[in-house]
Amino acid sequence: MTEEEKQKLLEEQKKQQQQKQDPKPEEQSQVELAKALKEARENMVPKSEYEKLEKTNKELIAQIINGEVPDAGQKKAPKTKADIEALRKDLFGPKCSELTNLEFCKKTLALRQAVMEVEGIDPFLPHGAKIKPNEQDVERAEVVAKTIQECIDKSEGSSEVFTALLQAETANDSPTFIAHLKKIGALKN
Repeated sequence: MTEEEKQKLLEEQKKQQQQKQDPKPEEQSQVELAKALKEARENMVPKSEYEKLEKTNKELIAQIINGEVPDAGQKKAPKTKADIEALRKDLFGPKCSELTNLEFCKKTLALRQAVMEVEGIDPFLPHGAKIKPNEQDVERAEVVAKTIQECIDKSEGSSEVFTALLQAETANDSPTFIAHLKKIGALKN
């Protein structure tokens, strides 16, 4: 027997031993399928519970889209004039300079919500004797509140991250502003 024949014979013996040890591909896939089914059953949620969670999720998304701060299932007491005054004192009182940007914006949104609930006006809208907010003003106020809330949510409690996110969202690249910069020569065509 030559060296090559010995090598081939050894390889054939190894293949035969592997085939004896390894189950057939069909059996192996059935075993894997059975394991996957068992795992899926263990992790399954009843349909009624899923539908309930889905409904709650849709309600929370609708609140966020409408510029409201989701209450995450917590019942809040109605706001009062005293709550509004306390928020105003926190925001504009002597200790306001100690607030981080994140804390300031959280309190601002809380104050906005309280004023809207108690007084029925949105402090993010223009007000005055000769000024009446229009639909576009309302939409823009909602966008501002929504953007601030999204930055708060994404920041995960870090004021530095919040500030960076807010600055990225509020870059002034509006067509009107760019046209103004071009007109005064600060920006070249």
